[in-house]
Amino acid sequence: MSVRLKLKLLSAASLSASMWMGVASAQSYTQTNLVSNSAGAAKLVDSQLGDPIGLSRFSSTEWWVSDSKTGVSTLYIGDGTKNALVVTIPPARATRSAAATGSPAGTIANNSPTDFPVAAGKPAAFLFSTLDGAIAGWNPDVGAASGPTPVSTHAEIVATGAPGSIYPAIASAFLNGKRYLYAANFGRNSIDVYDSTLRAVRLPRGDAGPWRFDSDRIYAENSPFVDDRLPAGYSPYNVQAIGNDIVVTYALHPDSSSTTPVSGPGLGYVDIFSTSGVLLTRLEHGDFMDAPYGVALAPLDFGAFSHELLVAQSGTDNSESAGGVAAFDLATGKFDGMLKDSTGKPLTIRGLRGIAPGNTSPANFDAVGAPATELYFTSFLDQGGQSTSLFGFLTPVAADLIKGNDQ
Repeated sequence: MSVRLKLKLLSAASLSASMWMGVASAQSYTQTNLVSNSAGAAKLVDSQLGDPIGLSRFSSTEWWVSDSKTGVSTLYIGDGTKNALVVTIPPARATRSAAATGSPAGTIANNSPTDFPVAAGKPAAFLFSTLDGAIAGWNPDVGAASGPTPVSTHAEIVATGAPGSIYPAIASAFLNGKRYLYAANFGRNSIDVYDSTLRAVRLPRGDAGPWRFDSDRIYAENSPFVDDRLPAGYSPYNVQAIGNDIVVTYALHPDSSSTTPVSGPGLGYVDIFSTSGVLLTRLEHGDFMDAPYGVALAPLDFGAFSHELLVAQSGTDNSESAGGVAAFDLATGKFDGMLKDSTGKPLTIRGLRGIAPGNTSPANFDAVGAPATELYFTSFLDQGGQSTSLFGFLTPVAADLIKGNDQ
């Protein structure tokens, strides 16, 4: 059954200082950097961790991290230890240059034994979206080298978007009993949909006639994945399945070719759609939105924000919203506050990207025994010619936990 998030849109103009404090003003969080490309920034150093964006895994596998700058997916267990397997993601289109690298961004694990094939009878175990507008799939047997335990070290392009497509993220969900792939197309301002054979499909318009009204009785277009009230210039930046609904984040797109959104307080929106593309609602908007990207349900034991919808802000400006994590009530869509550090200020990781909880929930495939307090993340910041990539996790400070948070 779909997890319908019946949320109510609230105006940014109604924000007050008390709302910024949130319901968990006494709850603080700590940041643990596991891996970085820069010495001294984390416990471990890995030069292949380059501009990481998405992360995914099965319950029994390492984290697969999409490294958009180095063109690979690197694998890490929960303490940051790297797996020897490194999977190369190819460019979207054939090129004569041997030096050309791919640009993996979003990633999902695929548990279907038949859907999203890389080759006949070989479904993708992991799928990747790329910033040059393609979908790549990896199956351990496709293109594997010879040997006693051969495992493929490269993915295959399985679908390509129209010219100008930029795919920062993908998600998978069911519609009418069939599995579909949803790609956020930042370049063409659309959600591109692929069926289980990776054929591009066009979802039908809604069956409520040529027009409809949303929950606030405001006229809304009937086309799939359209929000009439979005300001001009915003494009889908991330797409995430929560239950069987689709969360879409929107960021301000500077121009048709840029893969990086504009940063700044209030520059971002988040909508909830059904898998058929019907707009259900929009999360509360305010200055806490700053190029929102990562979306996840909070871990089971995450302090006062347990079970809430968390949205990571990828902004790189110097505001308090840049690199923060905003929490929203699933029942109302109300902004409940920002994750804070030990000083009581918003915890910020400028250039924050993907987030995923370290526990089992309807939104992920993690193992039951994984720590119920950890929220894993990726980030990238290029400052003054010095770039820093991070893979790590956030945890609530145990002394601040409120009894009953893990229920």
